Amino acid sequence: MLIWDIDPAKASALPRNFRTTDDLPRSETDESFDNVGLKELRASGSGEFTADNFKLVLARTRGPVTVFDLRQETHIFINGLPASWFATHDWANVGRSRAAIEAEEAARVQSLKPGSEISIQSGELVKKGRRDAGAPQRVTVDNANTERELVEAAGARYVRIPVTDHARPMDEEVDRFILAVREMPPDGWAHFHCEAGRGRTTTFMALYDMLRNAARMSLEAIARRQKLLGYGYDVLAQGAPGNWKAPYIADRIAFVRAFYDYARANPNGRPQLWSEWLKSGAQ
Repeated sequence: MLIWDIDPAKASALPRNFRTTDDLPRSETDESFDNVGLKELRASGSGEFTADNFKLVLARTRGPVTVFDLRQETHIFINGLPASWFATHDWANVGRSRAAIEAEEAARVQSLKPGSEISIQSGELVKKGRRDAGAPQRVTVDNANTERELVEAAGARYVRIPVTDHARPMDEEVDRFILAVREMPPDGWAHFHCEAGRGRTTTFMALYDMLRNAARMSLEAIARRQKLLGYGYDVLAQGAPGNWKAPYIADRIAFVRAFYDYARANPNGRPQLWSEWLKSGAQ
């Protein structure tokens, strides 16, 4: 089932849960945070964007931008709006390679010729299990693009790191992330996004923060400030007992803790890759 990832009526504002490391962390309490290296981090995060509000994202950045697309689920842009194929837990592509996912997206884009019609449901209503989601919207296709095409046309670099929703990234994708970070110029800016801009996005903003700052900050301090920036999402918080997500969250937390140790030993992702560090038995 094809669904809109964003309510088309909200397409002109900044994407959901947008934040940058130039912003002061938002908090309703006096909870302190450590701002060591925060301004120099040059990073932002959000939920999925539209063609129009991606321009607003770029306007809030400094320097050459690398977009890290963390979505594993198949998604494309139709008339500048993001759409994806719905599956329970967003797990339709679990076990599929990045190349296979991107090839499917390219094929779906090619199949949507200008002037053709397609049916799209409201993602918000479908994901909430609403029976009153109504009839699908019939949309005439003016243009269709992959996210890679949209990002690169705007002059930014695109890196796909497919991560299963609610789960930790696979080791191969962690290595790809580190290699992409190594290739960023000194004045580069990293923008991370998933579908909603919370779990996967906050996790990778924390990983990026660790690569840059783990040698001079504790894991807890990094997690705390990313929580304050990231609308309250805590990458070290366990899932509620009995919740189906709990074992996946626990596995992800164990990974985050191990990655912090990796980043302390390998500032900026050097000299070892994640997989090399694991094989060395240093953890």
